[in-house]
Amino acid sequence: MDLSQLMEKVSKNVNGTHTAYDDNKSFVVIPVPSKRYQSVLAEYVRHEHLKYIQISSKICEEDKTPDKLFHLEKNLTFGKLAIKDGFLQVVGYLDENMDPQLATAIVTEIANFADEQEKRITGEDVY
Repeated sequence: MDLSQLMEKVSKNVNGTHTAYDDNKSFVVIPVPSKRYQSVLAEYVRHEHLKYIQISSKICEEDKTPDKLFHLEKNLTFGKLAIKDGFLQVVGYLDENMDPQLATAIVTEIANFADEQEKRITGEDVY
């Protein structure tokens, strides 16, 4: 199963929408509590001889990051907080051969956490 196929299954499992940009990048929009939506980007990453899928979901612009936010990272099982491309994001990793149910759990956790923090920090539903 490739990235697009895996993310399509994840999208169907959570009643979300999936858009494949190309063979290396997909985008899923996931419904989260409070009738909000959160976007998750999935893209292939290569490191030395390894190929894996990095998923990320934006929370806010880097300059809006609260000083004490990183202590909440302990509530994540599958993700971590990172500053990436000028944004505070939640980042996690998948493998194209993993069980779609596990991939769904990982993507859902990351989307929900990102949305909760986005709402708390910005009060908006931008990402």
